[in-house]
Amino acid sequence: MRRMFILALAVLALVGFLAPPEAFAQAPAAAPTPTFTITGFMDNVTTFARNMSTYDFNVSRKRDSQWYGRTRGRFDIIGQVGPAKAVFGFEIDSYWGQTGFIDSNNGPGCVSGSASSAVQCGFVGSGSESSFDLNTDTQGNFQVKWLYTEFPMPLVPFATIVRLGAQPFATAANYKLAVYANGDFPGVNLYTTFSPNFKLQVTYVAIDENLTGKQDNPPFLLAGTPGLGNTQRCTSTGNVQTPCQPQTRGDNFAIIISPEITPFKGLDIKPMYSYVFLNGATNTARQGRGGVVTLTSISGVTGTQTNSPFAPAGGGGGIAGADGAGTGVHENRHTIGVDARYRMGPWQFDPTFLYQFGSRQAWLLGGGEAPYGPSGTKKTADISAWLVDVRGGFQFGPLLLQSMVMWTTGDHASSNPYKHIGFYQPLDTDTSYAADWGTQILGLGIDYYQILNGGAAQAGLNNGVAIGYDKYGRIQFGVKASYAITPALTVGTGVTAMWTDKKVDTDGFLVANGGIRPNFTSRKFGTSVKPQGDSNYIGTELNASLTYRFAPGLAFDWAVGYLFSGNALVHRWVGADYGVIAPNPRDIGVSDVIITTARVRFSF
Repeated sequence: MRRMFILALAVLALVGFLAPPEAFAQAPAAAPTPTFTITGFMDNVTTFARNMSTYDFNVSRKRDSQWYGRTRGRFDIIGQVGPAKAVFGFEIDSYWGQTGFIDSNNGPGCVSGSASSAVQCGFVGSGSESSFDLNTDTQGNFQVKWLYTEFPMPLVPFATIVRLGAQPFATAANYKLAVYANGDFPGVNLYTTFSPNFKLQVTYVAIDENLTGKQDNPPFLLAGTPGLGNTQRCTSTGNVQTPCQPQTRGDNFAIIISPEITPFKGLDIKPMYSYVFLNGATNTARQGRGGVVTLTSISGVTGTQTNSPFAPAGGGGGIAGADGAGTGVHENRHTIGVDARYRMGPWQFDPTFLYQFGSRQAWLLGGGEAPYGPSGTKKTADISAWLVDVRGGFQFGPLLLQSMVMWTTGDHASSNPYKHIGFYQPLDTDTSYAADWGTQILGLGIDYYQILNGGAAQAGLNNGVAIGYDKYGRIQFGVKASYAITPALTVGTGVTAMWTDKKVDTDGFLVANGGIRPNFTSRKFGTSVKPQGDSNYIGTELNASLTYRFAPGLAFDWAVGYLFSGNALVHRWVGADYGVIAPNPRDIGVSDVIITTARVRFSF
């Protein structure tokens, strides 16, 4: 809260706190009449998908095939008095048919296993918190998305809108969708209009909150003897080890400063500066890449503690003296750049250039990280990364032609993540980078539950979340066309190819919450080797779509996507593949991916 107060004071100083004296002489106006509205949409979707690798993160296996139906309801309740408003937005997501042994991953009715006393709730599909069974009496599936107040700031010479609470990023950082900040956040947004041609947004984002600190809310560590008397151990009432993740949060935050400049009609320019501070572990603002684990966790099956280099815990294989809270393990991330949009007649042009720099501290933990340096030492890596995204289009009557090219830097397979970070890290994309481009596999499409490698456990492999692929970056080129046959009926098609900036070590293997760890062992001789990149071709997606607006508020959408998978998606299934006696000549190929979706949306 102290940082928020200081930020508020700084912004007030920026826009000028003192109002002209005549502002105080005005007679109070009559109170406006309160108003109340509800807006939102309801989606009913059916999808068939094969090899999307949402659960196994392995395009080589081709074992995952699904066909399902689901419903999403999104409702925004707005209460308004004059220019001031309060907004409550909530969402309900459910699959058709029960997907686990209860209807929700939040209960009620969660089961306590007799063997481990671990509490287990119902399994649900990707993107959802629940499923509808017979009689559809589903509980525990309510998502609060927005809960904020918006009002004009008083006593300032320039019109300033204040937004407080859980709110959307909207254009707080950029015009283009999800190149840096997208989705929702808790915090403060100030939007000041100095003139019709110059505006300014200043945003404070609360990422994690430490409250009173580890002395009152200590991390759980795997240390000492089992039992209820040991507060450093995750145990149940039966003195049995249970799975848990240590409570390792610092006061982590971000600040975004973003002017909006309109030099002339048709051209909007949006420079941006953002600063992110992370102390220890964080759940959302960092993805596991290159085998670097993001969160310390404890297994409920074996009691094994997997340490994160950002918040290692003493004991259980951790770093001696480390407190499990990540104290003193800091990341300072700066992002600067510019976003623009140009509209002139039938032409459109949207370039984005962002550069990221700073530093990130982490502990070397040995084990699979041993090649990077001696265990028990804390290292500082420099951050230097680029993101470039350029899109253009031409409207010729009912025909719209568009193209895009993007590039974001990556690291070589042999690079040391404890010395240098060359991959770009967005603050939050809400899985939506390139979701407006039209792909159905390489980005979110008509079914926004589905994207290649879309599970939360490997966010670094999700192109909608990390933007780059693991630590290797990304290059993408695509073209698409849409044709409005009538005002109510539009068809479209496109082709998009993707590569990584640096070649992927396809002998690497997945590490839980850590991405792909490069291979330091020769498959031929079993000796230590330097990792090498093998391929940078992710694949080429073909897609087609149709939208039919058949009644007021109602639209039918259909799309199909097919990905010709490239060898850069190859990786070993498990780390045990390296335990085989050399020579181990096996190479694992990849399989193609397909998805088709139909959706009926009612908007109101």
